[in-house]
Parts: sequence; C-alpha cells; structure tokens
Amino acid sequence: MEHFSIFDDFEEEVVVIDQNYKIVYANNKYLEDLGYTSLEEVLGMSCYKVSHQREEPCDGECHPCPLREIEKTGRAVNVIHTHYTHNGGEFPVEICAFPLKNGSILQIIKNIKSDKEKYYLFSMSQRLSSISHLALGVAHQISTPLNIIYTYVQMLEKKHGTDEDIEKVKEAILVCKDYVSRLLLMVRNSKERSLIDVKKAVQDSVELIEVYAKEKDVRIEGYFEDCGFLLGSEADIRHIVTNLLINAIDVSEKSKKVVVKTYKEKDYAVISVEDEGPGIEHEEIHKIFLPFYKGKRSKEGEGCGLGLSIVSSIVKDMEGIIEVQTALGEGSKFIVKLPLNV
Repeated sequence: MEHFSIFDDFEEEVVVIDQNYKIVYANNKYLEDLGYTSLEEVLGMSCYKVSHQREEPCDGECHPCPLREIEKTGRAVNVIHTHYTHNGGEFPVEICAFPLKNGSILQIIKNIKSDKEKYYLFSMSQRLSSISHLALGVAHQISTPLNIIYTYVQMLEKKHGTDEDIEKVKEAILVCKDYVSRLLLMVRNSKERSLIDVKKAVQDSVELIEVYAKEKDVRIEGYFEDCGFLLGSEADIRHIVTNLLINAIDVSEKSKKVVVKTYKEKDYAVISVEDEGPGIEHEEIHKIFLPFYKGKRSKEGEGCGLGLSIVSSIVKDMEGIIEVQTALGEGSKFIVKLPLNV
C-alpha cells in the first residue's frame, strides 16, 4: 500500500477498506482521531469495529454503509456517521467514499462538529431516526387505552343517551386515534387511498380544532368553496389542516382571528390558512419547514417544531405545492395546492 503513503500526513482522515470491510490502509489523522498509535493496530480489522465499536457492518438511515452504497451504484457516495474513539469518545463525521478498481473503497473523512450547518442536519437526522423507532412503540401503547376509552363512552351513550358533549368527546378520541394511525403510517410507510372530498375534509378538521381555538381566545373564520376530489388519504388532509391551524393559533394573540379557505385553482385544490400573528422574518422562511425548527414567532412552551415539517412532508408526498406569504407585524398566510388527479 505504498501508493497510499501520500495521504500519511493529510489533514483529513483517510482509510482504505477492502470488499470484506477490512482496513488495508489508514493515515495518521485517522489513527490519531480514533485513539490508536500505529497502523499495525488496525490493519486487517473490520472498519465497523474500529470506527463504530460494532460487531457487524453499519446499516440504517443514520449509518448507511459506504461500501454497500457503492456496490449498489458503482459511484462515489457521501454519508454522515458518528465515529467512536478507541477510548470511548464520539464525534460526527462526513464521509466521502470513492470506489477503487480492485473493489476496495477509499474514504476521506471530515469531523463536522465545528461545521454548524452540517452538524445541525446531522443532529436532526439522528433525532428523526430515534423518533421513528419510538413512534411504533408509542402508537401501539396508546392505541389500546384509546379503544377502551371509546368503548366506555359508547356504553355511557347507550345508558344515558347522546348529547353534544359526548359527541365532542367521541370526536376528540377519534382525532387521537387518527394521529396514532398516522404515526403507524409514517413508520410503516404505507397509506390507504380513497376518493377525498377536499372541502369536507377541511371543514371536518376545522370543527375539531375549534375547541382549541376557543381556549386560546382565537376566532376561526371559514370560507369554503368546492374544490374537487382527489385520490389520497383523508388523514393526510386532516394533518395538513390541523397542523397549519394549530401553528396559526399558537402565534396569534387573544381576540385575533385565523382565516381558512378552500377553492379550486386550475387543476389544484387549494387550502389556505392565514393568521394575524407577528409574521416571519425573510431569513427564516427557508428554515421553518425544517424538523424541530422553532422560529422567533414561536411562543415559549408552544409546540416542538415538527408541525410545519410534517405539513411539508405530506404536501411533497402528494406532489403538491406549499407557499408562504408573510409581512412582519401583519401575519402569515400558508397556501397548499394539491393536484386533482381524478
């Protein structure tokens, strides 16, 4: 491996790995960062053992294996990992991996902890991955008590008759069940598709959020025009509307209003939600759809910064468009355009 000696004193970590995940070369920076003193300590060892303290190759969204990715495409790849040192430390890295003629790969590795933007995206990917694993368990745990509560409400209804309050409780339980189903759908990446009346789905969603708006002393005004049908998931429409509404209500002061509209524009069903909040600063607009991002207009203790990210993800999945119109001190308007495919 004499021809790799040009990398010995390279400023970034460099390592060469064969088709069996064995290290055949590592430069001084790689050895130093991972807590080794000589090349002989790592030669012939598995890369995942040396840099990840694992007993098997890397996998999953957070740690995709560069060797496997190159085997799929035959081209260079760029991934972000966490590397673990020989003495128990850890640090995030960006790996640029290149295929070599003999089937091995050459990796140039950069510590990105000081690169704020890349480190932020890395942190988000880690948190989202953890959430996806947690979501399945949480959804299953919540589903059972919700079903029990709903059954008891139905029993009370049979015993004492129905009234408006019981209907509201039932609707609220169904909303919770809907969110649980959505968690499961997000994790399992599957959806039930049906013909959706967009106007009705939006109206139903608004009705369910009205109680929350009243608690916040915010008025919801609805102007609903027929905007057609689309083939998709009604849960998706509900999540778009409820997240946009909750976001609008949370940034509104008492006695303000939120306006919801539906209408048709060419081949799109359009849903708009407009608030009278503080507006969004220009430099923040491209950040508000990032997971966990809470902008300056967010009130302390309100939300976790996932609502707009969920909306953006759903709209993109439906091949739709989301636009933001905003003015500081006057409010913001979110416009969702969904293609009518029937």
